Formats: sequence, structure tokens, C-alpha cells
Amino acid sequence: VDAAPPPTVVVPPAPVAGPCDAVQMAAMTTMFQGRATAEAPGMQPEGAPTCNVLPEGTPASSQIFMLQQGYCYTILGASLPAVSELDMQLEIDMAGGAQLPPALAALNIKPILLTDSEVGPNGAMGAKQACYQWAFPIPAAVRVTLKSRTGTGAVAAQVYKKKKF
Repeated sequence: VDAAPPPTVVVPPAPVAGPCDAVQMAAMTTMFQGRATAEAPGMQPEGAPTCNVLPEGTPASSQIFMLQQGYCYTILGASLPAVSELDMQLEIDMAGGAQLPPALAALNIKPILLTDSEVGPNGAMGAKQACYQWAFPIPAAVRVTLKSRTGTGAVAAQVYKKKKF
């Protein structure tokens, strides 16, 4: 009697760290569009989403953008399965040589303006009626930092803004 060959186990390839592919980007964009009406009401996207495939615990940052007085900001974060806890922060880019209010510039630190306090694979900062407003008359260069606290996979953030009346 011939013995049957052992079953073949197919192991999916590990995610490759780096920018999201077109399929991941499309999935993230669709998720943001679905959430924006409720979580960023009346706001428009500020630039393109930041999307990266990250190993657990590794941070990635968005492109630098400018916070301006008179605007209200919301940042939505999302992840694809395999990431079960997403962390986000909005921080001033001190290395960019941006003009900062003297009190902040004198500290020579990287001030964190917002931190996502939600638990789970999605997050938000300044959502719904709690949008973030930059109080200083001088614009500030900032970036969103994303990190998968639990799991390896695709994570993304989209910044929204609207004129505050």
C-alpha cells in the first residue's frame, strides 16, 4: 500500500514593508470615504492619504503639511486585517526649519499636538464636532505618524480640513 503524500501547507507571503500597493490604497480610500460624512462632516481631504505596510511597532510618517489659523482639522486612520491596534499622532515637524511660535521653538522638542485615543484597527483625531484648530497666527509644518501597535500590515491616514467660521 502506497502512503499518501503529506498535505501541502500554503503559507501566504509575509507583507512587504513599504508603500501600499494599488489594491491596498483603493481599500483605504474607500474606507475613508465611507467614514468622512460622519467623522469629518463638511470637510475636504487635504492631500492624498498616507498608506504604508508596517511591521508591528514600526512607525511611518505622512508628508509634511501646514496647519493654518482659521481652519479646522480631522485626521482619520485605518488599517487592513492583520493590524488590530493602530496608533496615530499629529506632531510639529521641528526638523523642517518651520517657523514656530518662539515659545515652541525655544523648547527644541517635537511637540505632539494630538494623539489617537481610540482602541482598535481604526482611529480618529479631531473627529466629528471636536476638530482641531491651530491657535497661532503663524502656520506650522506638521506630520501624522502612524504605528501598528499590534499586527503587521497596511495602515493609512487621511487629513481633512475646512474653513472655520
